[in-house]
Amino acid sequence: MGDSVHSIITDVIDWDAEQKVYLAGDGATGERYSRRLATAERMAAIEARWQHLPGGFHGERHRIKVHMKDVADCADSMTSEELCWLAITAAFAWVPDPACKNLHRPPGCFSTTVA
Repeated sequence: MGDSVHSIITDVIDWDAEQKVYLAGDGATGERYSRRLATAERMAAIEARWQHLPGGFHGERHRIKVHMKDVADCADSMTSEELCWLAITAAFAWVPDPACKNLHRPPGCFSTTVA
């Protein structure tokens, strides 16, 4: 999976779902252990995919969640079309600039232009 808006947002959703499975306490001890181990591996794979971003996966996850809450807080005053365009525009803010792959990226390494 490449570095794209779709995959970071999908990975946030998938990681949150995996976390719920990981924290679930149901099932027999051996079964629960196996499920938690497999879930932890999937969560680690998601985190590793985004380690090159400033703050890593969890930093981006936090930024996305804060943004989603902010949008939801003002959604009542927007039309559905306005909200849709805001979501699309905002999502493009998370498209990493391919020229900024190193861990010590200079400011402005996130493209806000639509390709």
